[in-house]
Amino acid sequence: MDRRQALKGLGLSVGYVVATPTIISMLQSCKTDAAAWKPIFLTIDEGIVVRNLVDLMLPKTEATPGALDVNVPEFLDLFASKVYTEEKQAHLKAGLKGILTALKVDDNNVSTLKTEDYDALLAKYLKANKEDVAAFKNNEEDLVVLDTLTALRSASIWAYKNTEEIGENVLAYDPIPGRQQGCISVEEATGGKAWSL
Repeated sequence: MDRRQALKGLGLSVGYVVATPTIISMLQSCKTDAAAWKPIFLTIDEGIVVRNLVDLMLPKTEATPGALDVNVPEFLDLFASKVYTEEKQAHLKAGLKGILTALKVDDNNVSTLKTEDYDALLAKYLKANKEDVAAFKNNEEDLVVLDTLTALRSASIWAYKNTEEIGENVLAYDPIPGRQQGCISVEEATGGKAWSL
């Protein structure tokens, strides 16, 4: 079996739950200067939009680096180009086209968009109440945007949590685990942090 096919099958069948060594090494290889980044799969406009959306979803704080600090958009672009099937790539492209339409980028330049435009889009779709979500599901254009933003958020969180920086310096990390301690609180075990891989 071809390694690429095995990776695709694993990544697509299990979703984003399993981070194989190949995927982790691909994630760690995404170290670029933001200004110099040239997307492989995404267009330049799509890359700008994805960077801005991911930055709002996982912003930098005083205690943690943001998604842009650990190159999540670059990884997502590389992952889509190397791992996604043609069908999944077409689905992502259609979703990004829907996002660009929702942001009213038809003839305008993406660089004219402000943070408020991206924030309003995320608030409309990802903070929607049940009635709004039901309405989105009855409108094909809204449903495409909702599904794409939801998938982008999930993939961004998965990529973010699997970076070396986050895994070793933000999450609880023990490269050589010791004894098993059952029936203790997470607060006592890790200081309230989730475990890294």
